[in-house]
Amino acid sequence: MKNLKNYTFILHTLIIAISFLVTKEVQAQNLSNCTPGWNGTVLIDCETTANWSIEASNGSSGIILTTSGFIGDAVQFNWDLGTGDWVQAKYTFSQPINLSQIDIFGLSLKGDGNYPDNIDLMFADTNDVFYGAHFDAINNITIWMKNLALPKKLFYFYFQTTTNSPTTNIDWSEINRFFVVVKRTPLFKSPINNGELIIDHLQADRAADWTRQTEFEFTDGDTIAQIKAVNYIFSQQKATGLITSWKEEPDPKAWLYDQALALIVLSREGFWIEGVPLNESATRAKALAEFITSCQKYDGHWPRAWDPNNGSELVDDLWVGDQAWWVIALAQYFLKSQDTLAYTSMNKGADWLISRISANGSLVPSTEGNVDAWWAMIFTNHFAEAENIKMYLLNKAWDTDLHYWWRGLYNDSIPDPMVAMDCASFVGEFAKSSYVQRPEMSKDALGFVHRALITSDSTGNLCGFDGMGPVSIWCEGTAQYIVAGGEDAQQFLDMLITLQRPDGGMPGSLYSVGGNAFGWLSNWTGLSSTAWFYFALTKSPFTIDSTTNIKTNSFSLKEYKLFQNFPNPFNPVTKIKYQIPRISFVTLKLYDMLGNEISTIVNEEKPIGNYEVEFNANELASGIYFYKLQSGSFSEIKKMVLLK
Repeated sequence: MKNLKNYTFILHTLIIAISFLVTKEVQAQNLSNCTPGWNGTVLIDCETTANWSIEASNGSSGIILTTSGFIGDAVQFNWDLGTGDWVQAKYTFSQPINLSQIDIFGLSLKGDGNYPDNIDLMFADTNDVFYGAHFDAINNITIWMKNLALPKKLFYFYFQTTTNSPTTNIDWSEINRFFVVVKRTPLFKSPINNGELIIDHLQADRAADWTRQTEFEFTDGDTIAQIKAVNYIFSQQKATGLITSWKEEPDPKAWLYDQALALIVLSREGFWIEGVPLNESATRAKALAEFITSCQKYDGHWPRAWDPNNGSELVDDLWVGDQAWWVIALAQYFLKSQDTLAYTSMNKGADWLISRISANGSLVPSTEGNVDAWWAMIFTNHFAEAENIKMYLLNKAWDTDLHYWWRGLYNDSIPDPMVAMDCASFVGEFAKSSYVQRPEMSKDALGFVHRALITSDSTGNLCGFDGMGPVSIWCEGTAQYIVAGGEDAQQFLDMLITLQRPDGGMPGSLYSVGGNAFGWLSNWTGLSSTAWFYFALTKSPFTIDSTTNIKTNSFSLKEYKLFQNFPNPFNPVTKIKYQIPRISFVTLKLYDMLGNEISTIVNEEKPIGNYEVEFNANELASGIYFYKLQSGSFSEIKKMVLLK
């Protein structure tokens, strides 16, 4: 009978495992129809070389050919800079076209991976006014950039070639030419002068009219994937306390941003009693925090990268975004560990950030860097400084026409309107927070990147997002979108789960793509991609503990929440309150200080609402206990003290 029971148990386990794998396969198949997120009016179909011509400086040459494209055929632009400086492929419209009501362009491109050149895309009108947008090394990307989204505001005045009607304003209603221009890098002569770029389907549309999502989407996590992700982070921590950022990198580095994400993960998974770490996550968090705290500079900032094996400093470039993330991480670590050295270090880092806030509320031209600093101010209770940054983000970085956040703003006046995932996700979390209460801005921006940045693998079977491209599925950016509550979040999370590697880590991207046109992508196993995957499975790294000054508002029932029991300490009865933002299965369990499960208080499906449960500890001994609320991907732990 015992053997029969064992056989039955094994068979049952196998059935569950097979069902899990089949479910994941079906979920992956559901993603097979991954096409560009928008299709506009085709301006140039690139099916033939008709209307295309070559212009070049002295000593340079080029040719236009027909080749296979992303859709049908495409135009292949080959060039040889030779001893000259530029070559351009020109398309002349049969008659001027009216683009005055257009606000976004889409262009599919593919390079040859040869020496990266400077590439300009330009429009010209009938008055010979040229507006262009510059891209570094776009020809170095050897996979299709499908329907690359180019907001019209990217294009600005380059020059005018005639003086009959001097002006710096292009007439978008009278566009008669489009150019792809290759330029030699200034002051540098490359030994490689030739290159290739395939061009397909120039499209145009009105993004201001795009429909946007109406609700934030919650996801269900995966406990097995969560545990594997944490174990991967464990496996990459070195004796120094630092954690390797990229597992396969020949010369490994530990970047401050990645260490911050890892510290948040370890702090969430850790148990402490009066500052003493009680489990492996807590011990590892302590080692990491102690190393980086010891490296803090006299003015309050930290280096940006170290050798994880020996702790030697590698980079110290004062990048605001990474500094802010470490402040955010220390704040969450302190709330769990009560480590006073971390608290002191955190405040010194916050003061360093404060010293860099300008009168207009910005710290850097980067929107992502500024919102990182805003979150650091919130986590350290510097609300006046946070308010200053908030007004800058709301009034300066937001595109009031297309409803998304620009990548940046130079000199408080010149927009950098490139589409960027972290501006939709990080700033989206900012907008829907209780301090800003502008969730509609978050939903609009997420809806924008859902169309502009969606991409797939080469087979079209896997679907996700890139950071600025779309070039390749960027796992970190896709997880950021999920965390922010983007539309179809569960679908994208299911896809990411299929990409988790046997060791628990996540690839940075599906492909390795060099160059700096749209960021750097790598197929190596990454700490940041694994940490963001963990957040997608659990909850946002921007979630603020109830000990901070979050105000209750009408948005509160859109979040899970576990409150501190009352009274506390108690004898023997106490009450525990929690809130559920949607119908979901809820467990509320009690653990002792060693992490052993003592009791299940709640174990059932609950509708949306606020709940209060009474717990009687009459049969328990005096001591410290922990209670944990779990619902889908959400979990939170609180401490209670029983005194008899």
